Amino acid sequence: MALTVAVWMRDGFATYLLKGELARFDELVDALADVHPSGWPEFANDLRHWNDFVRAHVPRPGPEMGGRPAPPPDSAPGSRPTPPPPFGAGGENRMLEKRLVLLDANGIPILGNINRSALFERRPVCVQNDCSGTGLLGYVGLNAPLAQGNESDAFFLRGQYLSLALSALIAIGISAIAAYIIARQLLGPIKRLETGAKTMASGNYAARIRQDRTDELGQLIGHYNTLAATLEQTAKTEREWISNTSHELQTPLAVLRAQIEALQDGIRQPDEKTLTEMHAALMRLSRLVQDIKTLSYAREVEQTTYPIRENLSQIAREAAEMARPKLTAKRIEFELDLPSKLMVSCDRGQIGQVIDNLLENAARYTDGPGRVRVSLHEDEGGALLSVDDTPPAVPASDVHRLFDRFFRVEGSRSRAYGGSGLGLSVCKVIVEAHGGTISAGRSDMGGLQIAIRLPKGTA
Repeated sequence: MALTVAVWMRDGFATYLLKGELARFDELVDALADVHPSGWPEFANDLRHWNDFVRAHVPRPGPEMGGRPAPPPDSAPGSRPTPPPPFGAGGENRMLEKRLVLLDANGIPILGNINRSALFERRPVCVQNDCSGTGLLGYVGLNAPLAQGNESDAFFLRGQYLSLALSALIAIGISAIAAYIIARQLLGPIKRLETGAKTMASGNYAARIRQDRTDELGQLIGHYNTLAATLEQTAKTEREWISNTSHELQTPLAVLRAQIEALQDGIRQPDEKTLTEMHAALMRLSRLVQDIKTLSYAREVEQTTYPIRENLSQIAREAAEMARPKLTAKRIEFELDLPSKLMVSCDRGQIGQVIDNLLENAARYTDGPGRVRVSLHEDEGGALLSVDDTPPAVPASDVHRLFDRFFRVEGSRSRAYGGSGLGLSVCKVIVEAHGGTISAGRSDMGGLQIAIRLPKGTA
């Protein structure tokens, strides 16, 4: 920037000097207008005549023009006045005969230095200061000197160049300090992000980056911390999933192993009781494997449905009839509040599995004597299916965790009742695959309520 300003200042200063010098040619311009009102054909072929005319009307140079000062009026006797230099303009690079040019009204050179320099100014020659129309006789043009020979001008430019250089150095110093400070402000969090990324890539998701800024880098650090927390939770869930799955599989396998070893050792006989116990353990293991398979498909976004128009009321009624014997055996009354027909678009087998799981949970965790109610009705153009039971109820702090995999409420709803902890998780996967929602809450009967909502698009 300093170099650009220096170049502009040099050219501007030269233009300023050129215009100032051209403004001193009032006498020459007036003489050209008075002596030759119709043009200057005599100058076109007589360079000497032109030089003499210009010398006679150009003012004698003073100190401000680079010439020597005029001698004092009272010279010493016998001294001769100093003759003016050629056109009185100073050294070789400033001589007027090298720079002055006469132009006609169309700007065509008549006499003088025809080659123009980079800086060129001209002054009109008019009749009685009327430069319009035929009053314009021509122009006196002046090229800028090739070099500044005036010491005062050169001193002025050197001072300006020195000031610009000093300003540039100060600006560079301040810019370097500011750049260093800004770079530290920017590189600090970037290096922390780099370290955090390497730590995360090594499998350590517990590390967090200190967030001490609110700009874009601060937002990026916040996103990194959120990602690290999500990955940490995912890894924890993964470990819990594997641990719980292996634990749940061990229980029926241990039962089967004990029964088979007892048969091999002759401790037990392959009678109906033993075979029934082995079959129950095998069915529990089969259900557990099927639930894990369903959840794995959902986890891999492979849970698919094949919906067709089905009567949801009929599906619920059939599931209720299958669950009635188990409920009756526990002295649990069964209430149905179902319309005769409510058509929805669903996968009959999957929705039937959901209702079976809900009724099995109700039968397993409801104390007898008690009641279980299944109701179905339209809800804002969709379908709302709810299963309510009587106490015991789920603690309010655990309601939101009922759909977590392998979660069991301690006490009355424990593993002692035979559940795997995957039933409600499977229900959630199937319902969400149908575009619906499933929620748990407190029932008006004192127990638990599970509500399934299918959106308008499926009903």
